[in-house]
Order: sequence, then structure tokens, then C-alpha cells
Amino acid sequence: MLSEEVYTKVAKQALIQYPIIYEKLVYLGKSDNVTFQIHTNDDNRKFLIKIHISTSSNKSKENIESELIWLEALDRDTDLVVPNPVKNLEGDLVTIISTGCNDNKFIVTIHRWVNGKVLNREPNSNETASLAILMATLHKHSMQWNAPESFNRPIYNTNHLYSSLNQLKQLVNLELMSIEAFVHVEESALKIAKVIQNHKRDQNNWGIIHSDLHESNYVFYEDIPRPIDFSNCGYGFYLFDMAETFLHLSLKNREIFIASYSKVKQIHDNYLELLEAFFIWSIIRTFAFHSLNPNEQQSLADSFPIVIQDYFIKYLKGENFLLN
Repeated sequence: MLSEEVYTKVAKQALIQYPIIYEKLVYLGKSDNVTFQIHTNDDNRKFLIKIHISTSSNKSKENIESELIWLEALDRDTDLVVPNPVKNLEGDLVTIISTGCNDNKFIVTIHRWVNGKVLNREPNSNETASLAILMATLHKHSMQWNAPESFNRPIYNTNHLYSSLNQLKQLVNLELMSIEAFVHVEESALKIAKVIQNHKRDQNNWGIIHSDLHESNYVFYEDIPRPIDFSNCGYGFYLFDMAETFLHLSLKNREIFIASYSKVKQIHDNYLELLEAFFIWSIIRTFAFHSLNPNEQQSLADSFPIVIQDYFIKYLKGENFLLN
């Protein structure tokens, strides 16, 4: 595991290749990326530098470039404030940095800093309405935008669902999840797979989505939400995008979200059945992601019984739960 000092060196080496005169770097943290905030002599002109360290196949140079291409299009075509990428002196969106540390190569990107505050709580009713309009704006852009042929992003389909299911099965092997609980999850996944396969894709329901729009991935600036962290964007159903956000909203806010979203983009009449299926899928995906972290596995194990009872069993029985 490399140190913060090494990543700082990589960031400084990358900055040489950009038209940015900086004063200092502020280390923000490490997850799939190592991030720094770049300060200049203008307090209103900051940047975010990402050192992409994930070994996932979804984090190739081409994949990362595609994310940035969509951000450029959103910045150009909408009024949304997004973390627009900065091109290096060669005109490229992505910079490859080599170091003397075991011949490591790093993919580096720089984005304009998005001013605003993270809520660190559930949004209130007005904020929820604004968030719904933000998502509808993203979806309407996706409907109208023609991605280039080289566009390469994850696809949220049955393969993705089953991949998450297989990851969750590891908790059974670790005796952190009962076989009975996993059976409920597996049966739900099979039911969701049929929904995915039977729901015909068209321009109105399928396209490029953020897929991770929760309170850590948007900020509010003067009561207006701004989306950040598009690292999980990909092709999927628009209702799946909504379901991911619903994981973090109360029943009342879910109703507000649907009403506000519908003012900008139409929702199909049978949306509730689909949304509940995708909500369960979102739980499977989220739990699978956190199960990769040994430090989070026990808390997942502790929360599973109530999640199974409140959501999975009701879903398998055909009982509505999302707006009840």
C-alpha cells in the first residue's frame, strides 16, 4: 500500500502537464480514487485531482475517458453545475503518470471544483424536490445525447445483478449471513431478473444514468443541488437510478421526489412495480459493495434480518412497500 507522500508526488508530477498554477494540495481521502483539492491564488478557482487506483475492469483509461466525455456534454448542454474535466497540455482528458515505485503507472484526471455543501443528512422536502428535478434533467439529457461509438461504461443489467448476488454469497461462506436469508435474496434476484428481461428498453426508459446519486454524491449551493462523483455512471433504466436514490429517502420524500420528477419527465403508469423491483436490486448492489470491506461486514450481518423482513419477504409476497 502506497503512502500519502507517494500519491502527493504523483499529483504534483501530473500537475506539470496541466495549465494550472497551484499554491497547495489538500489531501481528501482514498477509496477507489485518491483525491486532492487543488488550491490556486484565486479562492474561487479550485480543482479536484483524482488518482485512479481501482483495479476494476471498469476503471480502464477508456472507461474513465467516457465518464469525462459525458461530464463535458452535461456542462455544454445543460445548466447543471458538474465536475467538468480539465484537459492537459496535450488536449487529453486523462494523464498517465509513471513513477519509480515498482514501475507503477497511474491514471490521473483533474476536474473543476464544484462549490457547495454536503448535507450529511436526509434532504428536506424542498431539497428533495430540487434533487428530483436534477435527476430528471440528467435523464432528459441522456435521452437526447448521442454518445460516441467509443463510449465505454458499465451496463446495469442482469449480469450486474447476478455479480452482486455472487458477491453477497461470500457472506454466507463467512457465516455472516444465514442460508435462509440468502435464499430470500436469491429468490428476489431471480424475480428481478425476469422484470429486467421483460421490461423492453427504449429511449424513454433506458440510457446513461448517474446510478449513485445519494447525499454523499451531491452538494447544495444556494438551495440548488449539484451532482458530483460520476464514477459509477453507466447504462441503465432511469427507474433504477431513482431506486438508488430512494434507498436514502423517507416515504414522504419518495412521494415528493416522484411528483417533482414527473413535472420534468414522464413516468410510465406501471412505475411502482418496476421501482420496487429496482429498489430491491439497489439493496443487493449496495450490500454487495460494502461486503468487500472486511470492516463493514459485521454491520451488514447485523442489519440483514430487518432488511429481509421489511423488504425482501414483502417483495416476494407481492406486497407493496416502497410508498406504504
